Amino acid sequence: MQKFLRVIGAAALIGLGVWGWFLLFPGPEKIIRSRLQAVAGGISFEPKDGMVARGYGVQKAASYFTADVEMNLDVRGYPPVNLTGRDEILQQAMGAARFLRGLKVEFLDINVTLGPDRQTATANLTGKITLAGDSEFNVQEFNFFLKKVEGQWLIYRVETVKTLAQLLFHAA
Repeated sequence: MQKFLRVIGAAALIGLGVWGWFLLFPGPEKIIRSRLQAVAGGISFEPKDGMVARGYGVQKAASYFTADVEMNLDVRGYPPVNLTGRDEILQQAMGAARFLRGLKVEFLDINVTLGPDRQTATANLTGKITLAGDSEFNVQEFNFFLKKVEGQWLIYRVETVKTLAQLLFHAA
């Protein structure tokens, strides 16, 4: 009986150790998902939030991008937007924070694929954007391309995924 209890105790300790390891040292996929959620949270704001809070969130979100980031967005119903560099993205996001009453950005269904070198990754996700006071929301699929820079996963390119409906819409 004592041997059985020792085996159970040892198995429990090993299980706790493995759980603790994954908690303290998450894998790259989990880190990337967390960073993308932080970007979405940083550019989201409530109508009651002041400009300082909005600016802080946007600044924090911008820190997850490389200095030479490229963003090519072609969202249905809006003109295409091509931005180059963290500063340009920051400027556009700050303008939106000043102009809009509120904005909620959510990244759903984040699928992360690591490159063979484990220093690059692609995150395919669905972006859901809701404006304050608007009962409608916009949904768009995106690819975020990330690379490890000085130990941190940073976004170096963002592009819209062309869906069949968009391809047909543009062809007409």
